[in-house]
Amino acid sequence: MAKIISFILIIIIVFFTYPIMAQQTDKPKISGDSLYQSNIKKTRLYGVYIPKDIPEAMAELDKLSTQEAKDLLKKGDEATIGKKLRFGVGRWMEYNWNFQEGSRFSHHLREKGLWHMDDMVEYMIVLYQRHVKSLPLNEDILAEEFIKKRKILKKKELDHSTIDTIDDKK
Repeated sequence: MAKIISFILIIIIVFFTYPIMAQQTDKPKISGDSLYQSNIKKTRLYGVYIPKDIPEAMAELDKLSTQEAKDLLKKGDEATIGKKLRFGVGRWMEYNWNFQEGSRFSHHLREKGLWHMDDMVEYMIVLYQRHVKSLPLNEDILAEEFIKKRKILKKKELDHSTIDTIDDKK
């Protein structure tokens, strides 16, 4: 009998906690997160230099990129380059500049209003392409474009979600 009660209790716990774990938020809770607060003050994380702002990030990417890679980047289309390089240089930035757990650079991007990691990555790829092409970066205008796109995506997501209700009239 005790085994059955234990089994039922486990099922109930799993049933009620699984939906909570599956929920995703666009803005991570960072104010009280001690790891985040510690990371945003460091110039290096896990042996990798963390830029403090966009000009430093451009300089770091220049150091890390070959001329051949820069030439290919110049040929790309801004509308698609972020998605094409997302899992190459984009993944490198996300991981090494610690976008998820926080760094002084991800904090800088969050202060611009970019909270979603995909937006941070694509934003940086587009900025770097503009930098390589010697075009004006227009950082704030580009950030606003990403913020608007994210709001539209979030609204579509909410519009297409359904809420199950119990109809007690039956």
